[in-house]
Amino acid sequence: MKTILTGIVAALALVPATARADRADRMERRAERLERQGERREKHGERREQRGENLVQKAEAKDQRAEQLRAEGHVKAANALERAADRQEHRGERMERQGERMERQGERREKRGERLENRANALEQRNANAHAATPATPANPGVSPAIPATPGN
Repeated sequence: MKTILTGIVAALALVPATARADRADRMERRAERLERQGERREKHGERREQRGENLVQKAEAKDQRAEQLRAEGHVKAANALERAADRQEHRGERMERQGERMERQGERREKRGERLENRANALEQRNANAHAATPATPANPGVSPAIPATPGN
């Protein structure tokens, strides 16, 4: 009966350690996922920012074309082209701002992932140290493994 109870107590003592180890693994996986998401977000932000800059350049070209049309006497066409250029320019500026914001979000997410990974590694280390520090329950609690058993004991 005593051996059964000690076995149950030993098993219950190991349950929190395995749960903590599982938690460290989950934290580490989440950290890696956050880092990957951050990198993707940064790249996407850079592309969006570049696209916005291209739109602004195209809008400037339309403005120049509108000036040419106006000089040739096509006022209505010039006005329509100018309005289109203004819309495109505003859209491009908005895309640039969104891209910059996405880049910053990506950097923050990546840093958060790194911090989380450091925490997971620290938790894993604590679990390993705690697990190594607690000796396993000896099979025969009356005899210490450091002291050899002699017939006189």
